[in-house]
Amino acid sequence: MQVAFLALALAAAHAPDSTAYTVLNHGRRAGEMRIVRTGDSVAVNYFHIDRQRGPRIEGYYRMSGGRPVRGEVRASGAQAGSDISGRPIGQTTEHFDIRGDVIRHWTGSDTTSVAAPAGAVYLPTSTTPFDNAVLAAYLLRRPDRSAPTVPTATARVEIAAETAVPVGGVSVRVRLAAIHGIGFAPTLVWLDDDGDLFASNAGWFISIVRGAEAVLPALRALEVQYLDERDSALAARFAPKPAPALVIQNGDLFDSETGTVRPNTTVVVSGERIVAVGPAASTRGPAGATVIDATGKTIIPGLWDMHTHAFMGSADGVMQLAAGITTGRDMAADIDVATSRRNRADRGTLLSPRLVLAGFIEGPGNWAGPSEVLVRTEEEARAWVARYDSLGYRQIKLYNLVHPDLVPTIAREAKARSMRLSGHIPRGIDVTTAVRLGYDEIQHAAFLFSTFFQDSLYLPRMRAYSEVATMVSPTFDVEAPRVTALISFLRERDIVVDGTFNIWQNRSRLLPDGTDPVFGPTIDWLPPLTQRGLRAGRGGASEAVARAEASSAAYRRILKRLFDAGVTIVPGTDNVAGLSLHGELEIYERAGIPAPNVLQIATLTSARVMKEERDYGSIAVGKVADLAIVAGKPASRITDLRKTETVVRAGRAYQSKALYEAVGITPSSTTAARPVR
Repeated sequence: MQVAFLALALAAAHAPDSTAYTVLNHGRRAGEMRIVRTGDSVAVNYFHIDRQRGPRIEGYYRMSGGRPVRGEVRASGAQAGSDISGRPIGQTTEHFDIRGDVIRHWTGSDTTSVAAPAGAVYLPTSTTPFDNAVLAAYLLRRPDRSAPTVPTATARVEIAAETAVPVGGVSVRVRLAAIHGIGFAPTLVWLDDDGDLFASNAGWFISIVRGAEAVLPALRALEVQYLDERDSALAARFAPKPAPALVIQNGDLFDSETGTVRPNTTVVVSGERIVAVGPAASTRGPAGATVIDATGKTIIPGLWDMHTHAFMGSADGVMQLAAGITTGRDMAADIDVATSRRNRADRGTLLSPRLVLAGFIEGPGNWAGPSEVLVRTEEEARAWVARYDSLGYRQIKLYNLVHPDLVPTIAREAKARSMRLSGHIPRGIDVTTAVRLGYDEIQHAAFLFSTFFQDSLYLPRMRAYSEVATMVSPTFDVEAPRVTALISFLRERDIVVDGTFNIWQNRSRLLPDGTDPVFGPTIDWLPPLTQRGLRAGRGGASEAVARAEASSAAYRRILKRLFDAGVTIVPGTDNVAGLSLHGELEIYERAGIPAPNVLQIATLTSARVMKEERDYGSIAVGKVADLAIVAGKPASRITDLRKTETVVRAGRAYQSKALYEAVGITPSSTTAARPVR
């Protein structure tokens, strides 16, 4: 098999039927892709650079009937276990072979065979825009525009938009294909009249036929229109029926002000505000109210996720609401996407928590993050802070390559506008210097490790902060005097830590109860393709697992030290929407923080950090009705948050299970492919 594909690759390299694509990051060239066709064989070579990381993917396919029936996909870089700066430390090679009603796929010596219905499509673990285009074109040829897939799913396609665009003086007809059924939200791809890839969807990294880059704004506008209409229809589907009031009766209410539970409590909501909170025996709502019986359940304030990212057309808002999250803080997104999602969420035309926005500022260079906002001068920095302020942003987030000389200017401008300042620690300074220059908050606990190893960020080669933290954390002395001094400094300066601890926890080993350290039992709820991605990397060499476990323990210990010292912690995920916040909070409990304190951190503490405790963060008369009903006792065991049944956002009540199911998540069951024996 290996020899056959090597021959195919060599033949394809000299074939004349070759199409080149440019990969763009916010208008900047970030990589390229080339597709070479030779008869029924296709070779694909894709790469892009993202903050000195991969991925690089090579795919070799044999086509039959419009679908790949044989393939070899080699991935290196970020998708194959590279270090954080993109230096490959390994490569994965995945094969698949479809013969009759059996699909065989293997990586290394791990071979699996599954029975598949006629016409099934195999979905590789590492994909490029080519894979999406081929799938869309294949589905369009099918009578019902759908086909079974492996991992188990049913993919279907619709044409979301059509247009003609000028390319090299010629009008080219293109169609926007929306693939449903393989992810939480539709996968979008642009096809030309021949059914070949024209462009990927608008995102942080976009592939488009070389020479056609100028048409991207027109394509993006059509994508926005389609996705906004889809979001509005989904919001209308879940809109609650009008009622004079909402009454939640007989529940055990978690009082985030005191950290205690008030049993047998009733909450009355009128419009978007809470109008009564009191003992169930004496608290009544008006006639005709919608009544929810919360007997035996816990009523909690709506949760906050303080580190999210808004993406156009994503299902994140639905998943966050389902998890009981009623406020999310966006920490980097395209400006038009972030403001649109915030505004539509406020109007109720987008299923989403309320969004608080932080404006992203980066410096120029090869390591630059995916953003249009790259500042070089004080004038540019002040102008961007002013623009963010004018758009209603509440905070500024600095990134890796902002020049240290610009930090005081940005800090002064932000403070003058009553905006918070936070972020990564720019290269060239450490945590304490960033705080002295004006930071209010630090994103990512990894900086609390890497800050002590400044030389390692540069020598013997350039490294990212997270790579340095990963290297040192397994053997780092978290009890050392220098750590104590840093924690005391953060407390004295009233600095907030948004640690995103869940992304620094080892997931290669399950917890003693057999569940995932971040996602708990919810991986089994997810679509099979997503399950496969989240389960990747389990096991591994014992030495590597031991180091990862030691690193995880170090992060949990520094988390507990921060809490014990009185440093303000806010919960952020920077991970799979909704489900990972429960995991973040479970990590706090495993670190030794009592469950009532964890709930306070996720509710009232976060509201206070954003100076919004007058309206949010607790369940009290006059506050906005942001709350959730949990079929358990999260003030005793945080994992019960995964039993959230109802979430109320600004007085609108939604059923968690229905929201999950709307994006392909099934809390009660999962479906697996049937092995061939």
